[in-house]
Amino acid sequence: MVLQVVANCKSVVARVGKFSEDVADEGEKCRPWYMFGGTQWPLPPAKSPKSGRRMALLWPEEDPGSDRITNQLMFVPPSQSASKSSSQRLKKILMYYGLGSWFPLKPGRDMFREARCSVDTCNITLDQTQTKDADAIVYHHRFAQPFHPRPPRQVRILHLLY
Repeated sequence: MVLQVVANCKSVVARVGKFSEDVADEGEKCRPWYMFGGTQWPLPPAKSPKSGRRMALLWPEEDPGSDRITNQLMFVPPSQSASKSSSQRLKKILMYYGLGSWFPLKPGRDMFREARCSVDTCNITLDQTQTKDADAIVYHHRFAQPFHPRPPRQVRILHLLY
C-alpha cells in the first residue's frame, strides 16, 4: 500500500508506516522536524477505511525486524495536543539524575511548546519524590531501582549514549 504525504516541501510517496527522509530531497527544507533545520511536521494519523485503525507501523510486532524510530517520530497520537484540549492530562517525564548534559532542556512544558512539538502534553520534572507518579523515568548513564513496584503505565528509559 502506498501513502502520499504532502508537507512543507514536495509530495513524499512512501509505503504505509515507512516514512523516509531519503525519498524527498529538496535540500534542508524537506528535513523532518526532529533534524536540525527540519520543516516537515507530522500529519494526523492515516486510518484504514475498513477498520478505522491507524496505519502507521509503530510497535515491534507490527513490522518485525525494522527500525520504527522514524515512524514513531512522525506519528501524532489522536488528541495529544494540550492546546486543542484543555482537559488533557499532562504526561510527567522524570529526569531522575537531573538535566546535567541535557542542555538546553529545562523543567516544565515550555521546551515542547518552543520546539513546536506535535505532542505537547508532556511535562519534565526533576523531583524524585514523583517517581511513583511519573509516566516515564529517564535515567542518564546509570539505573537506580525505585523503592516501589513499577506501575503498569510507567516506562523506564536508560540513556547510555556518550
